[in-house]
Amino acid sequence: MEFVISAFSDEASASLSGQIEALKRNRLAGMEIRAIDGENISAISRQKAGQIRAALDEQGLSVWSVGSPIGKISVLDPFEPHVELFRRTLENGALLGAENIRIFSFYIPKEGALTAFRNEVLDRLARLLELASPYGFTLCHENEKGIYGQSAECCLEIAQALPDIRLVYDPANFIQAGQDALAAWRLVKGHVKYLHIKDARPDGKVVPAGA
Repeated sequence: MEFVISAFSDEASASLSGQIEALKRNRLAGMEIRAIDGENISAISRQKAGQIRAALDEQGLSVWSVGSPIGKISVLDPFEPHVELFRRTLENGALLGAENIRIFSFYIPKEGALTAFRNEVLDRLARLLELASPYGFTLCHENEKGIYGQSAECCLEIAQALPDIRLVYDPANFIQAGQDALAAWRLVKGHVKYLHIKDARPDGKVVPAGA
């Protein structure tokens, strides 16, 4: 099996030049772009997105995915302002030449039952799919503690209800949500577009992969 490895290069440097240097030093050709100069990609100007694309093209680098914060709000928060942020994310992702956009499935109130918010979550995700369709992006849902899709079971539910949404498998996030990472993989692997190389101890502390 062949794997293509990209990176959240903002974890190496805040600046674009520092991120490019880190990618080339580690012989990586692509990034999951998240922030440049402390500014999230969903919020940068079209001009800056174009400048980033030009700098990456010059170095033979590409954007695999936009590591967006879309879906990282409460399911109770107004959705329309978030939709406007998503529109800008789509525009910037297109300028950057990305194939994928990472999304989440909204934080659920701690006292709330998941079933009470299922329809609202799926309706919101369906709206995001509709908006992304003209751009040709694949929307990739990442599991994370506290959101609707924190468990493998709920991730599978999302993927089955909305087949055009693929999954990002994050083993450390499953561990932090109290799940066995291998069991989670076996449940969702048929719907996974890409995965994170990330590890955590049983207490939830993130550690280097394999530790």
